[in-house]
Amino acid sequence: MEIRCPDGGDGGRKKEFPATHEEIHPTAILSVVANLTPWSDHNQSPRNMYQCQMAKQTMGFCGQALKYRTDVKAFHLQTPQSPIVRTATYKKYHMDEFPSGTNAIVAVLSYTGYDMEDAMILNKSAVDRGMFRGDIFQTECIDLSAKRTENVPEIFAKSPLSRDTDNVIDSDGLPRVGETVVPYEQYYSIYNTLTGAIRPVRLKGTEPAAIDYVALNGTNSKGSLQKVNIRLRRKRNPIIGDKFSSRHGQKGVCSQLWPDIDMPFSANTGMRPDLIINPHAFPSRMTIAMLIESIAAKAGSVHGKFIDATPFASSVKEDGENRCKYDSIVDELGPMLASYGFNHHGTEVLYSGLFGTELQFEIFIGPVYYQRLRHMVSDKFQVRTTGRIDQVTKQPIGGRKHGGGIRFGEMERDALLAHGASYLLHDRLHTCSDYHVADVCSLCGSLLSATVIKSDTQKKSKRHLLGVNTVRPAKNFTCQACQTNKGMETVAMPYVFRYLAAELAAMNIKLDLRLSNRREAPPSNESC
Repeated sequence: MEIRCPDGGDGGRKKEFPATHEEIHPTAILSVVANLTPWSDHNQSPRNMYQCQMAKQTMGFCGQALKYRTDVKAFHLQTPQSPIVRTATYKKYHMDEFPSGTNAIVAVLSYTGYDMEDAMILNKSAVDRGMFRGDIFQTECIDLSAKRTENVPEIFAKSPLSRDTDNVIDSDGLPRVGETVVPYEQYYSIYNTLTGAIRPVRLKGTEPAAIDYVALNGTNSKGSLQKVNIRLRRKRNPIIGDKFSSRHGQKGVCSQLWPDIDMPFSANTGMRPDLIINPHAFPSRMTIAMLIESIAAKAGSVHGKFIDATPFASSVKEDGENRCKYDSIVDELGPMLASYGFNHHGTEVLYSGLFGTELQFEIFIGPVYYQRLRHMVSDKFQVRTTGRIDQVTKQPIGGRKHGGGIRFGEMERDALLAHGASYLLHDRLHTCSDYHVADVCSLCGSLLSATVIKSDTQKKSKRHLLGVNTVRPAKNFTCQACQTNKGMETVAMPYVFRYLAAELAAMNIKLDLRLSNRREAPPSNESC
């Protein structure tokens, strides 16, 4: 079996090769998602693969029945737009009903240094006008019949004594639609019919949410409401650290929301770009289709029509030497731009918004369809100052959800050792981790044999060990092994070391600590 792929252009091949089968069109080898990339035949294949992955992660228009849907989590772009440059597949599958991005004016320019390494500068005024603004919808499914224990029915009800929640909780115990709830605020309550207790439920998380929709789904045999879906809406305006991408695998994060008055402006139209990316994003990645899209979108804008960007569809003509010649798409778009006074290659003269002076070179600028991805810094940042600790190791707990810290691992330790930053290493791994003050017998070196001698008068004293002030009650300690308190010394150590000593003691292994001011043990027939 031999499969022949047609040319895809207007002229066709000069000579047809014998085959048993033939593809309908060269784009038939691509999936629906891959066919949405304009002029994908002008990109490196890895970039097209990246776009296929990121097209599924866009913050677009997820459904027309969003008002009544109760998905566990849904992302919604408030002001989506239809792309000026589109493929035949885009029109065939009516993708305008589910737009996924915005036509942003993109300038390829190294400006202020905040655009290095795939960072991009967003126009703050464009964001204030609604560009890339979105929402996150999260649904909490509550089924009281599934949580019921010991055959005690629970219902939704509001406490008559609670007056501070009147603006959020309605008379039926459910939240009012449209109200805003702050973290740890009550937004619905459950009534226990046996005990008469009312259990309020508070909002989890660290950001406020609006009650967007409440769906009543089911009752019990007595007619009491048992199943409810509460949909919460959280605003997500673009901030520093949010991720964006074009349709060519050129992803990046927002580095600055730059004031509109400080953005460069065009000498021809006075227009300021919505987005600035670095020129170094193109040489190694070779996403030529993004450059063509910018020129085509500018030409389509001034002519008021959409541009067909179906891959493998360049027109083919025969030259005088009986050879096939492919016309460049830029050769078709250039005259369209020139007829409206623009540069043939899509560049324009820009003036600095900071100094008002003309930039030295002409800048490539034009509309590019950009997508906002669902990877937002508000969902990923992790920071901790003080908080909960693990009760076993006395170290900070892990996990972003629980307010834990990021682990300082072996590689971080090696990096500080290589720098010679021993004091910082001590601070991270000891002082700010699991600092512990222990009493050690300097005679026998035992860490676990210290016992408190009870005293009626105990005064508070401050111990200054290794620069850390620790307030502890002044207690008298004695060593059970030596039966004396003369050799007791106070030592600062990580608590996990004490935990290790206890683990080894459980295996009948003793740790013998040798202190710098260790005293000689009295002669004895039995060793400690």
